[in-house]
Amino acid sequence: MNTKHIILAILLIGFSKVRAQTIFKTQEGHILMMALQDDQSVKAESHKLSLFLHYDSKTLNGVLDLKTLTTDIPEINTLLAAEEEPLILRFIGDIPSIDFLSKIHDPIDFNWWVTITYKNNTYKSPFKATIIHIYQGTDMSCIISARGQVLVSDTGLNNVIPNLGESIEIEFAQMVLRLQ
Repeated sequence: MNTKHIILAILLIGFSKVRAQTIFKTQEGHILMMALQDDQSVKAESHKLSLFLHYDSKTLNGVLDLKTLTTDIPEINTLLAAEEEPLILRFIGDIPSIDFLSKIHDPIDFNWWVTITYKNNTYKSPFKATIIHIYQGTDMSCIISARGQVLVSDTGLNNVIPNLGESIEIEFAQMVLRLQ
């Protein structure tokens, strides 16, 4: 009887470990945004992009507080820092690949329709994305890279930063680590 209980406990512990390893995350991801302001190119960066990738649903969730963006233009940094409320940008999108779940595969390139939410406004935007699996000993991680464009009129960022151009280019490439 004790042997059966021990085997059952080992199976349950092993199953719970396998289930926990279907979620990958990063909380210090790098994101780059480029736009025009007064017809001059502006580059903004943050190292506070949080990404959560769930292998079972193939869904990638991202969160960024735009107040963490920095530029080489002090006036824009001051405008962002002066906002009283967090300027939370959320996005979610499903990765449309069947073999995405396979352990060994070539990089997967795909068109990624992302739902973006900012200040209670929600809209969709197409991104070009790639996912690559990498191994670090017995552990596996993913590198997600994506680039796309959002219209400033959809975001309402022109209310925070005056004289922005029509669109914002967004790109990121981030290793997403297995959640232990």
